[in-house]
Amino acid sequence: MSAEPLVSVIVNNYNYDRFVGEAIESALRQSYANTEVIVVDDGSTDDSREVIRSFGNRITAVLKDNGGQGSAYNAGFAVSNGDYVCFLDADDILLAGAMSDAVAAFREPETVKVEWKLWVIDECGRESGFAIPEKPLPQDLQERTLRDGPFYDWLVTPPSSGNCFSRQMLQQVLPMTEPEFRHGADVCLTMLAPVYGKVFRLPQPQGSYRQHGANNYFGRQLDESRLRDYVQRFESCCLVLSNHLQSLGIHADVTPWRQRNFNYLWPRRLLQAKQDLAAIVPTGESYILIDDNEWGIGEHVTGRHAIPFLERDGAYAGPPTDDEQAIRELERMRQTGASVLAIWWTAFWWLDQYPAFARYLRERFDCALDAEHLIAFDLRCPLPVECLEVSTSWARQA
Repeated sequence: MSAEPLVSVIVNNYNYDRFVGEAIESALRQSYANTEVIVVDDGSTDDSREVIRSFGNRITAVLKDNGGQGSAYNAGFAVSNGDYVCFLDADDILLAGAMSDAVAAFREPETVKVEWKLWVIDECGRESGFAIPEKPLPQDLQERTLRDGPFYDWLVTPPSSGNCFSRQMLQQVLPMTEPEFRHGADVCLTMLAPVYGKVFRLPQPQGSYRQHGANNYFGRQLDESRLRDYVQRFESCCLVLSNHLQSLGIHADVTPWRQRNFNYLWPRRLLQAKQDLAAIVPTGESYILIDDNEWGIGEHVTGRHAIPFLERDGAYAGPPTDDEQAIRELERMRQTGASVLAIWWTAFWWLDQYPAFARYLRERFDCALDAEHLIAFDLRCPLPVECLEVSTSWARQA
């Protein structure tokens, strides 16, 4: 490795002519002088290639047929020379000091990946004021990977543009298999990094993640097709991870990974929850959904309308301040026609946080489902309030 390491910023683009120029400019503006910029266009059909050509010999352009994100990563890495490599999505932006800070962090022995948070901006570049990922970097990534299998979580791990990898690591994992990682190539690299060394997170955000209507994940509806894609991605990651572990002489058993890995349990349980709600909630009726807004936008069950809890003007308004507010809002929604209240698996904590509300549900309404993934109450035939022993001022007044 040279005294002043070379950094490769590889911009991967597909039909983002309105964003790719800004991404390239941010890569060219790096304060770290020894940076090469490679732009891979993955068969765009818009004006992306005209934008890319306008940068002339300031960049290395790779113009290829469409093959997906994994294919773009492989093509970009094949022509790169950097000791460290950052894959920048064409709709995102790097801050000027990103590569300088990353190179400095790589001086820590055995580090194979340096990551950072990204400020969230909208389609026009306006800042939202918050950054992703929201949660801190776990310190037991390698142990967790060996025990539970592929670790990737958008609340914990940054998307593609928030990572820089050592060439030494990438040479052991690329080229990746392309059909399996047509989308989510960054997931493949993220879950393999702890196997090959240490992961370090910079203390401050070093770029911006652009949230807009064409994102593959943020804002995209959690329909059955997407959930099945998530399940298949986990299976693909398991195969890749187990192969790498075995090549390193480490035994890998995929079966327990499926039993406890959140990336597998979450989409499988959500698929089951949707099927159960279709059976419990009559067609054309509404149901109250307690999911901490985790299910995202859109109608989750065909022909049934989901009402977030709490709700203001049709949107999620956060959890209630206390049991009294929860009961009051439940009754308001029930009076307007909600026939079922459903509590999603990861929101079961509500039943502990709001014990009077939980007793109110169990004592006044029939439990239509009590499973590991979903608890549902039928709101249509409640017991009279005077039959209850719920000690809230609201219940006493009623």
